[in-house]
Amino acid sequence: MYGREYVLNAAIAAKVDVSRVDVYGRTPLHYASMNGRVDALQTLVAAGPRIIDTMDHDNFTPLILAIVHHQLPCVQRLLSFRARVDPSSESDHIPLNLACQHGSVPIVELLLQNHAAVLPDAEGLYPQHLVARSGKSPELLLMLREYGADLDQLDKLYQWTPLFHAASEGHLRSLQVLLECGVRPDINDEKGLSAVYYAAWEGHLQCMRLLAAAGVKAGLAKSATPLSQASTAPAVPASSTPAPMAMEHDAIPDLSLPPPIIPLRRYGHNFLDSKTFVAISFEEAGAHAIRFFHDSKYPAARLTITSKLSDLIPRNVLIPIQEDSRVISFQIDNLDLFTVDFDIFPTFGSKVIARSIALPNNFNSQLSSTGHCCLPLFDPRLRAIGQISFNYQVIKPFHGIPLEITDFATYWKATSQRDEQPSAFITGSSLSGEYVRLFVQLTNDGVPVLCPQWTVNLGGIEFSVGRLTYEQFVSIGAQRDQGDENLAALANWETQGDITKIHQVLATSFASLKDALAVMPPNLHVELHVLFPSATEEHLSGLGPTPNINDFADAILSDVFDHARQMRERSPDALRSIVFTSFNSNICAALNWKQPNYPVLLCNNLGSDPASLVGNTATVQSSGQHSISVKEAVRIAQGNNFMGLVCCSRLLVCSSDSQLHMGVFLF
Repeated sequence: MYGREYVLNAAIAAKVDVSRVDVYGRTPLHYASMNGRVDALQTLVAAGPRIIDTMDHDNFTPLILAIVHHQLPCVQRLLSFRARVDPSSESDHIPLNLACQHGSVPIVELLLQNHAAVLPDAEGLYPQHLVARSGKSPELLLMLREYGADLDQLDKLYQWTPLFHAASEGHLRSLQVLLECGVRPDINDEKGLSAVYYAAWEGHLQCMRLLAAAGVKAGLAKSATPLSQASTAPAVPASSTPAPMAMEHDAIPDLSLPPPIIPLRRYGHNFLDSKTFVAISFEEAGAHAIRFFHDSKYPAARLTITSKLSDLIPRNVLIPIQEDSRVISFQIDNLDLFTVDFDIFPTFGSKVIARSIALPNNFNSQLSSTGHCCLPLFDPRLRAIGQISFNYQVIKPFHGIPLEITDFATYWKATSQRDEQPSAFITGSSLSGEYVRLFVQLTNDGVPVLCPQWTVNLGGIEFSVGRLTYEQFVSIGAQRDQGDENLAALANWETQGDITKIHQVLATSFASLKDALAVMPPNLHVELHVLFPSATEEHLSGLGPTPNINDFADAILSDVFDHARQMRERSPDALRSIVFTSFNSNICAALNWKQPNYPVLLCNNLGSDPASLVGNTATVQSSGQHSISVKEAVRIAQGNNFMGLVCCSRLLVCSSDSQLHMGVFLF
């Protein structure tokens, strides 16, 4: 391990057994191979030729360790001693597959020259799949093809070709190499989904465009080729009865279930009446949210998140933290008494490896009710051995008089099957018709106003809307000859008027939200698009200080609720359909958790073409647009009970209706 050859030679001369293993099941040859000690390797093999293929407790041979640690000279020497290049059992690691996974071009070439077989590993992945998934050395795909590997080979995990793995991971160069090799872009997996669908789902826009273009050339626009007739699910008939369950290879037979006992969601989603919602997210750090200063010393495997409050159930999270476990939420009565304990345990046993605690001050200290927290991890002897990082958001109940559900219907009236749709999964909602979009921000004194940009220009100087008072904002509009005249014209707008013109009038009105709602004809539906900057946008554009997100949401909801009551007083039958949208997921969550009366939609700019909007005077240009993956948008929408997503139509063109069963509406 340390390269002291004279010690090794003295031990061998004293007849020390070179096949002796340590606590990890490793011989000296294992350590010589992984540390690049070629001379020691040759000495050990000469002293004990039989140890060349010895496995440790992880089923790693010296050759495997040399490959994983990129020790090419050791690999060459081991192969010269005829080390085994193919597995002897299904549980063995495959040297060629590991070399492809680590992107070691010279090692892969060396193994192929020594007649290594192209085999699936324990996960069911062939070498070409591992190259496409890692994306480290796309040229390995060409090398594997020269040695007979099929680049359209289906894996045994998801029935994916290498093209699927490259698309899902966003490896553009690997996709280009595969397409240049003539692979089929029109293949569907066992779920009936294509590679371009997974590229869109993961948010890899360039990969999606490349695959879409290649798919059209191959005739994908007409029909995609399924993997087999057995894997092609029949079309689901439009019916009000539940559809039969799909038959999986290892599942129970198809069952037709009776109607569920739980009724349709006719009274809206769960919302905060008196409790406070706290969400802890490990999304930003991901698998590295927990970091030890000395990784090898702490075999951590499980994180337990608990609170002293008796009604909160402890949450167990596997380490490294997986995608489906990265958001933990609580609903509590008193934020001033809320603490969170983080305990880390080994794979087996209940002995605590490390511990930390988040105090109420960690959640109350931020003015915006959102923030980042990094806590030290202490071992049982109170020594700092690592850290845990997470983001958090605190959403409080609406601070005002909410709309009574008995007087004002919730937005989710019912879901109804559309008979004209080929799939029973496509459902209808209470939203229909054209909506007038109002871009809403908050002034420094807490007044919701209409403005599509973060800043307004006066005399060549850009002023942040969030730093202006309402009087200053109105004054700037008056100096630009925009304001009351636009609203006065809107009050007499014909019902069949051009809705695009209404967008432009409102975007330049310099009006408050309250005044705009008051003068709009009651038959006009309204989309309130909320502009709330993220921490990054606030820093880069100098927009701060951003108001507390709870105060921001409460101010907008107060104006909307007051407007609804005023309309009801003037006419008991008057009803204006209002929907909230935003590109900021935090403000969407706040608006949705505070009330059940109006739906909230999360916007996603993925797939849009900004160049097409340049010079288009009919479209109102707005700030705050950004893109996230469809998978992330769906996860956020489902986790916060949003009604749905607003996304670019290009994403829907790339996917058929059968591919959009995600539990949310797409607009």
